[in-house]
Amino acid sequence: MDAPPGWRRGGNLPAELASFIGRGEHLRRLTEMLAASRLVTVTGPGGVGKTRLAVRAAGSQHGRFPDGVWMADLSQVRDPEMVPHALIAALELQDRSTRDRVDFLVDFLHDKELLLVLDTCEHLVAECSELVERLLGGYGVRVLVTSRQPLGLDVEQRLPLPPLDEADAVELFLDRASLVQPDLAPDRQTVAQICRHLDRMPLAIELAAGRLSALSAEQLLSLLNDRFRLLRREAHGVGPTRHHALRATMGWSHELCEAGERLLWARLAVFAGSFDLAAAKYVCASDELPEAEVAGALSGLVDKSIVTRTSSSGRYRLLDTIRAYGAERLEELGETAWLCSRHRDYYLDLARQAERSWSKGSRQVYWYLRMVVEHPNVMASMEHCLATPHEIERGLDLAASLWFLWHACGFTGEGAHYLDRALKASRRPSRERCKALWVRAFVASGQGDIEGAERLARRCAEEAALLGDSEAMTYASKMTGLCAYLRGDFPRATAYLELAVKSFRAESGLNPGLLPAIVELAQCLGAQGQPENAEQLLSECLDLCEANGERWVRSYAYWALADVHRALGRTSRAITSAQRALRSKREFHDVIGSLLVMETLAWLLTDGSPDAASAEQAALLLGAAEAGWRRFGLERLFGSPPFMDQSEEAVRRAVAVLGEGAFQEIADKGAAFDLDEVIARAVA
Repeated sequence: MDAPPGWRRGGNLPAELASFIGRGEHLRRLTEMLAASRLVTVTGPGGVGKTRLAVRAAGSQHGRFPDGVWMADLSQVRDPEMVPHALIAALELQDRSTRDRVDFLVDFLHDKELLLVLDTCEHLVAECSELVERLLGGYGVRVLVTSRQPLGLDVEQRLPLPPLDEADAVELFLDRASLVQPDLAPDRQTVAQICRHLDRMPLAIELAAGRLSALSAEQLLSLLNDRFRLLRREAHGVGPTRHHALRATMGWSHELCEAGERLLWARLAVFAGSFDLAAAKYVCASDELPEAEVAGALSGLVDKSIVTRTSSSGRYRLLDTIRAYGAERLEELGETAWLCSRHRDYYLDLARQAERSWSKGSRQVYWYLRMVVEHPNVMASMEHCLATPHEIERGLDLAASLWFLWHACGFTGEGAHYLDRALKASRRPSRERCKALWVRAFVASGQGDIEGAERLARRCAEEAALLGDSEAMTYASKMTGLCAYLRGDFPRATAYLELAVKSFRAESGLNPGLLPAIVELAQCLGAQGQPENAEQLLSECLDLCEANGERWVRSYAYWALADVHRALGRTSRAITSAQRALRSKREFHDVIGSLLVMETLAWLLTDGSPDAASAEQAALLLGAAEAGWRRFGLERLFGSPPFMDQSEEAVRRAVAVLGEGAFQEIADKGAAFDLDEVIARAVA
């Protein structure tokens, strides 16, 4: 997965899976409009090719936008409140603050020069209009929208996209036909008639061309003649509209599929975004469609252009228009509720599997990347649970099981949103609710909301006591200790963390709380003048990490060990430990961890009597860190007094060597770097 904008500049435009045919004049006009306007909306009916044109035009603009070209697919967003979250996820940002998401986006983008592509906005026009109006306050941001209707803003330029002209329609049909029958040379006049029947709609043409693996062009034309003759009779002699033409083509394509393919098409509509074969087998198999037949039916749908497959990832997806048609068929079959439950079961089990593996295996990077890819389906499962009264407990379970996604993988704001909704919907004390409470406290601590984290930990302890849930009581103690540490109350923090560590150790094997609690306890001991005891704890933690392949907490242990070495006068070893921590954090794009280690390195470089080179490196890191805290919506060092005191002392020492003007110049240079650039310098 590409690094987010905070790490390096780039973009996330999808690769074009097939050749781009025609649209030369519309592509030229769209490019000119993007140069002249801050907001351009491509409008047109479903299946006319809005997204393909937008991606092609946006891809040609990379050179104009230093901060990249980024695309957010909004087709599967149903909760209006999730629109800014969807954009944050598309930008691969990590908003760990408690601030309003739109405010965060506005602040992040205000000095960026980038192009945002908001794809499929027609079902969220009001929300997208409000969001875009706010985002356009940043001078360098331009927005390209695809929608069946415009956003209605005064600054909006609109490009209505008609069907293809006849020559391009014929070329598109022949190109797609060659993919299924390379040696086929259908009569161009016959193809032209087919395209006219299809009203020259690109999606309809691609669907029809996919049938040439089983039909000749003449047979295809005959079937279309019958189909549209019936459609006209049903419409009392009125010719089919473009919408009717596309729906008729999908209906005709549906009829020509094998029975298993038709059933699978309908059932695949339950997926949001992409999916793999294992998911399709689990969710869609039944007595009518045995698991052994799913792969063959899926291949048939790929051959017929109903489903697209990405060869590099081996994942599949349906275009939004085709998915919507499948969802209608699923509703007619009366299977929607059953399929949603199967879909939920699969992704709840996946979340539990990822949670179990996070602390106990060597595949943390794999699970980080996997859950980012599966994010749309996991969120769809969450929405299903929260919208279904008898599924609330499962929603709590799913939201809590994803603690590592919310805290370690950067989806903090989204996690807070779903956990709050789930907790609000379920007031009855339960083990699932207790777990959700301590996870929400964990998320709040990562957002710098120490007061909120303490309140949630206290609520968790109260409800756990009612239930006799000793595990939740331990996590509540751990979270209370962490909050006390961040406030600088080290004796209180030590008491709670020692209790938590003792309880966690009594359990068999590793659990999500033991290793973080050991690191936090070691930091408390170090802050109270006990570096030797802290070193002993961290050595134990690192041994456990190495034995189990744990990498995320290991990076924090090395960061804490840097402080221990510093306290014992081992500056060189302290710098080495901090650099090891920083290298690991790059694997997870761990924003908070990276900023904390950068601050620590700056403190180390200014210890004693720093030379000019060390002071310059410290100034660079301090400037980059300050910008990073602001960029990701967090109060610097969570406002923690012991952390802030050390940072301010590092600034004073660097200024004493460099002078205030030179220090500020170097710090500003660091602030302009991407995190990836700063980290590369820091670990060199």
